[in-house]
Amino acid sequence: MRPRILQRLLGLRRDQRGVAAVEFAIIAPVFVGLLVGILDIGRYMWTLNTMQYAIDESVRAGVVQKLSSDDVKDLVKSSMTGLNTGAITVGVVDGASTLSITADMTYKFLFPMSSFTDSTTISVRTEMPK
Repeated sequence: MRPRILQRLLGLRRDQRGVAAVEFAIIAPVFVGLLVGILDIGRYMWTLNTMQYAIDESVRAGVVQKLSSDDVKDLVKSSMTGLNTGAITVGVVDGASTLSITADMTYKFLFPMSSFTDSTTISVRTEMPK
């Protein structure tokens, strides 16, 4: 009886059926996690760059066209295409020699990696002499 059980166990050791499915089950969650993380970081960088570009263009237009603070704020919000402008706080400081714009937004990750980092604050600032 023992040799028969021992032969079966040795036979299972040489059996290669199902190995690919087990390897895929081990690797797939890691690969999908990396892919989702890359997408989320790319979306974060796109949001950051969109906000920075909008305030850079708005500060330039505000100085060149001598716009009021309210007009500059409206220009910043209209320049942020693709973003929820209701969630963005824009501050304009029209000093004697410079025009300064700040924009803040709470960015929510689509796929938080942990419960501690489900959102972060994006703050951008630019300044231009008059």
